[in-house]
Amino acid sequence: MVERKQDYFRVPITMPSDMVSYLENLGIECKKSGGHKIANTMIVRSAIRLLMDMDLDISGVKSEEELEERIKEAAKKY
Repeated sequence: MVERKQDYFRVPITMPSDMVSYLENLGIECKKSGGHKIANTMIVRSAIRLLMDMDLDISGVKSEEELEERIKEAAKKY
C-alpha cells in the first residue's frame, strides 16, 4: 500500500510528558544507531497498524488501564 500524505487526517491527541519524551527518544535512538530520526507520527502509525493486526478484544472495556491490559493479552497471543 502506497501512503500519500494527502490521504492522511490530522488527529489531535494528548498524552503525558513522559510518553512524549519516550516517543522523542525512540526517534533519536534510531538516528544514533545508524538510521534516520523517526517522526513521532510514524511511531504512532506503526503502533496502530500493529493493533489492527492483533486479535484485540475491547468488549466491556471501561478504562485506559483495562484497555492496556487487553492490549498486553493480545500481544502475548500475537
